[in-house]
Amino acid sequence: METTKARFRERKPLFALALSFFMTGLGHVYNGKPRKGVLFFLASSLIPLLLSQMSVVGRGLFPLATLGLSVAASLGIYVWAAVDAWKLAKRSGKNYRLKAYNKLALYIVLVVGSNLLSYGAIVDLEGVFFWAAPYRIPTGAMAPTILQGDFIMADRRVDHSAENHGLQRGELVIFKYPLDKNRVFVKRIVGLPGDEITIKGRELSVNGKSRTGKEVPREERARLHLTQDDKTAFYEESDSGTYIVQFFEGVERKDMAITVPEGSCFVLGDNRDNSMDSRHWGAVPLNDVVARAKQIYFSIDPDDGIRWERIGKPLENHLVIK
Repeated sequence: METTKARFRERKPLFALALSFFMTGLGHVYNGKPRKGVLFFLASSLIPLLLSQMSVVGRGLFPLATLGLSVAASLGIYVWAAVDAWKLAKRSGKNYRLKAYNKLALYIVLVVGSNLLSYGAIVDLEGVFFWAAPYRIPTGAMAPTILQGDFIMADRRVDHSAENHGLQRGELVIFKYPLDKNRVFVKRIVGLPGDEITIKGRELSVNGKSRTGKEVPREERARLHLTQDDKTAFYEESDSGTYIVQFFEGVERKDMAITVPEGSCFVLGDNRDNSMDSRHWGAVPLNDVVARAKQIYFSIDPDDGIRWERIGKPLENHLVIK
């Protein structure tokens, strides 16, 4: 009787379901179907990842559509695996012969291990995102283009072989912070190698040409939610179009002039009086530029919740106005 109890054990459908919710495929390991569990786990990891990588390839609504498909695939496989594990447990009932791996300790190790992998504690996930990579914006240094609480998808296909490393003035780029290469920042490129950058008050000049345009009209500021009385906003030109930068009223600014070193770029934040950038720690090596900002795929205001109107906003051309 002791031997029979040790060799056979009833499969609990709800327990199989719970294990699947903790880790996709774990319910199948519990049911004696480890190969099927591994397939579910790989599908739940790789299919959404591949779809998300496609988000930096297309234009228009294609990036948002692929991100939506990525989320749908992840949720669909997750639910499918859980329901399938529940059905397997129901069919097995009391006639399931225990396997050597049917141990609670092993289930816990697998769950903890998969979570550590997901958060990059064991494997550096930076290399997993081969085309596209997600970033969360923790500050308002790039407002009004990118706001605190925005989640952006960035294109890592940066060409470092061309004469100007494939980068253009006006682009929004992700780069390694010069003072701590383990951190990344997002700023706008305003100068490339050899450019002469001059900043006088609010005016930005590149190679002797002023890039600062007219002040943004009040009605346009209202449309862009730039309604703070202590700030003003100006149009600023780049090689490929126009964007908006903002300043605090009544702030004293230091003038500066610099020639961008070879192999480097000069970056600024759009929220000029609230941004740490090349004015403070110098030019950024082009080889430290890791991605271009592509699209806002989610946004949440720290105080007011989800900003639905920003979801799907393209940053592909890195401009507020064309």
